[in-house]
Amino acid sequence: MSVQDVLSPFKAWKNLFRDPVTIADPINDRPGAARYRGFHQNDLDKCIGCGTCEEICQNGAIDMVAELKIEQAEGDSGLRPRIDYGRCCWCALCVDVCMTGSLTMSNAYTWVDADPEEFRFTPGVDKKDWDDAELGYHRPEGLHLTPMTRVEMQEMEPEERVANFDEIVCGYSVEEALVEADRCVSCGLCVATCPAHMAIPDYIAAIRDQDYEHGLELLYDTNPFSQVCGRVCTHKCEDACSVGHEGQPIAIRWLNATSPKMCPARNIWISSVARQTTPARKSPSSGLALPV
Repeated sequence: MSVQDVLSPFKAWKNLFRDPVTIADPINDRPGAARYRGFHQNDLDKCIGCGTCEEICQNGAIDMVAELKIEQAEGDSGLRPRIDYGRCCWCALCVDVCMTGSLTMSNAYTWVDADPEEFRFTPGVDKKDWDDAELGYHRPEGLHLTPMTRVEMQEMEPEERVANFDEIVCGYSVEEALVEADRCVSCGLCVATCPAHMAIPDYIAAIRDQDYEHGLELLYDTNPFSQVCGRVCTHKCEDACSVGHEGQPIAIRWLNATSPKMCPARNIWISSVARQTTPARKSPSSGLALPV
């Protein structure tokens, strides 16, 4: 051991003569900064239980749970996010992706409790002191993680359509379908609203993966007239679309017609036969039986 090692601990005494960097009164409450990312708040009147916050959380700190006080309704799953502060890193991605802007973060940052289970709570349902706090982190005005406008559907010009009986709507190209499908957040609210309970998020995901034959199987498994419905349906699914809360809803009915358009007629027949001869499996988003 050198002489420097012996003297090093005594060098800390020089800090007694320096000005303190802490505040003069550390015991009383110290409010966080105006946009500090503290404990979560959730406006239950705005929240629709879409689950995008759960989906984007990289730490698995959010679970969508059913609450007895909240009933399921059209466009509302009845589920609400439960935060686990043993996992949360306060990144605020859940706030930025929230489709309705219901989820925010207060500037409160101190919470003392002897029971560790208390640090797993449902904002807005489990009442806390910071529920009415106005300061804290809110999604910046104009920030959207998903495009707000849908891809415009092209139509045949009036001068051309008067001379034939072809379909007026042109349909999406491959590129247009990919852009529109990428707007979907797979919340599944559309499935509950659809009278046929079609596996909408799954076949949109198939379009995004350009697996049109699989998308076709999903369509025909729940609705043998899916091509017709894609054109004449009242598309109440789009009314329930969570993306519609911050922009235009996903063009679900136009995406419905994309997979049949991209698949040859022979593949449609093969898919039909396959559905009758293969066992069933469960759709991950809707729980409906699908071909293997």
